[in-house]
Amino acid sequence: MALPQVQFITKPGGCSLCDELFVELEAAQDYVDFDLDIVKIEKGDELYEQYWDKIPVVLVNGKLAVKYRSTRDELIRKIEGRSFWKFW
Repeated sequence: MALPQVQFITKPGGCSLCDELFVELEAAQDYVDFDLDIVKIEKGDELYEQYWDKIPVVLVNGKLAVKYRSTRDELIRKIEGRSFWKFW
């Protein structure tokens, strides 16, 4: 079975939200296997128009999984393809 493909979309130089989300993504790697590709987008890049205002972004198998913030556990669920419903 192929590993989930995870893209971490950020910008050159990063940002504080990018740093926070990347720490959570690294922590998730201790619990679930996935291929990680770090993509630093700049104006003119294919993904720029779609995601520049949502950075940081995590795509799992090409689908938007997370933008801005997440926890390690939420990332694990998204990468494994499990849903998590909050009821309040």
